[in-house]
Amino acid sequence: MADTLKCPNCGANLILNADTQMLECMSCGASLDPATLQITVDELEAKPVEAEAEAPVQSQPEQQQVQAQAQAQPESQPATEDVSDEGSGEQTEFVCNSCGAKLVTDSHTAATFCAFCGSPALVGKRLTEKFQPQYMIPFKYSREYAEKEFIKWAGKGRWTPFGFVSKKNISKITGLYVPFWLFNIDANIDVEGTGTNSYVSGQYRITDTFSFTRKGHLRWENIPLDGETRVDDQLMEAIEPFYFDALIPYNYKFLPGFYADKYDLSPQDLAARATKRGINGIDQAIKDSLRGKYDTHRFTSNKSSLAGMEANYALLPVWFLSYKYNNKYYYFAMNGQTGEVAGNLPASPVKKTMFFFLMLGIFAVVARLLLGLVMRGIWG
Repeated sequence: MADTLKCPNCGANLILNADTQMLECMSCGASLDPATLQITVDELEAKPVEAEAEAPVQSQPEQQQVQAQAQAQPESQPATEDVSDEGSGEQTEFVCNSCGAKLVTDSHTAATFCAFCGSPALVGKRLTEKFQPQYMIPFKYSREYAEKEFIKWAGKGRWTPFGFVSKKNISKITGLYVPFWLFNIDANIDVEGTGTNSYVSGQYRITDTFSFTRKGHLRWENIPLDGETRVDDQLMEAIEPFYFDALIPYNYKFLPGFYADKYDLSPQDLAARATKRGINGIDQAIKDSLRGKYDTHRFTSNKSSLAGMEANYALLPVWFLSYKYNNKYYYFAMNGQTGEVAGNLPASPVKKTMFFFLMLGIFAVVARLLLGLVMRGIWG
């Protein structure tokens, strides 16, 4: 698949502007709508390339609905080779020698450090295996917006280290399409029980007992579970929700200028988490149906169960920053669709020490004033 888009006016590379959702040419200033850009994959692949390297042709993403409870299929190992010509227009896979992360982008988007560990030890390889997400949500917010939100977020930390909000750190904010499996879960509710309501009549407390039955079918769609072990699950949940009405089929036109992480967790690996989410959903649905109807209740029979699950592979937009402080990694993430931010801040021991001595000084001054008042009171 050819992922580098060329300007029809001057032939330079086009980069997606997340603010305007337009493909822009840095050479001639052209601004083009990705939805109407009249360049097909076949046309791109038919364009002449540099003599030093031939752009590989890859198939379109194949639709793959994966039954989460089915037998896991063995995945093919990556077949990569060193990039001999960065101008040839193929997808590039950057592999971090420090943490093993794999990032996919177009060959004209330079990677100078790892988005996960900050290491510059990256090796660029030509991607010759299939990169086939089914769906994606394009970035809506730009790097400039993400930088401002990071500065605002970091400024709220009482113990944020000096220099944390530095140009060096801000420059590491990366637009990353994080791999998610979107689970569709079907469930059947079949529960019977008794509920009681109590009230006082004269000198007596009267309790009425009722029988209840709850039956029905539930379906949850697009429950997102990230498929990358290096991304903290709680961090991704903290920047939810994503609004899936903006979900589109994977389109390579939205990749230039960003990175796409490759999943290392299959739907089978996430089946237990998805099952737990489904069971919790059943329990919550039953509780909601009984809320306010009875003072107490108990189940005499509960045959509710999950009826099936399927998962679709999607890329969701996240502005991501990793920061190493005192040999520990801290992370910041911003939802590239909604602007929701989350993360964890390091605590500066220098600031804590300064605060301690400041409070000690204030306490000493207050104590001296109180002691003076007491002594003046004693000696009249």
